[in-house]
Amino acid sequence: MNWVHVENLVQGHLLAAEALTPEKGYIASGQAYYIHDGEHVLFSEWITPLFEKLGYSKPWIRIPVFLVYIAATVMECLHLALKPVFSFTPFLTRNEVWSIAVTHTFRIDKACNQLGYCPKKFAFADAVDHYLQTRPKCQDHHEFLKIWLVLGTCLCLIFLVFLS
Repeated sequence: MNWVHVENLVQGHLLAAEALTPEKGYIASGQAYYIHDGEHVLFSEWITPLFEKLGYSKPWIRIPVFLVYIAATVMECLHLALKPVFSFTPFLTRNEVWSIAVTHTFRIDKACNQLGYCPKKFAFADAVDHYLQTRPKCQDHHEFLKIWLVLGTCLCLIFLVFLS
């Protein structure tokens, strides 16, 4: 995956805006550029500092994508079925499954050559520290438990319907 720090993103936008001026010959006119930190990182490696700072161990069980996709599909269906009675945000969607399961990489050569883009190196661990300092405090866990209770009850009812 290719991640981008906000400072690199801003640098890319400023360089692209500058490249739309007459002084730069409108070089960016009609062009698309990929902007990222210039490093290819696996999601599992990227997320490690977050797990460590939160005091969790890295996940050691690998679940096949098709099983996670099925779970996401069920979750979306439950969301639609329960929406009139109990509104909640699905924990996982099919789109999120594919976003995480597929490695996306892009080349920034064009932005470097045409715009003069030169990304700075940032450590994700620094972003984790900032997140931990500024994240909202945990709310009451009752809402979370209610969601799981409703989902569990619905799954049991669906299971009983199929048994009869």
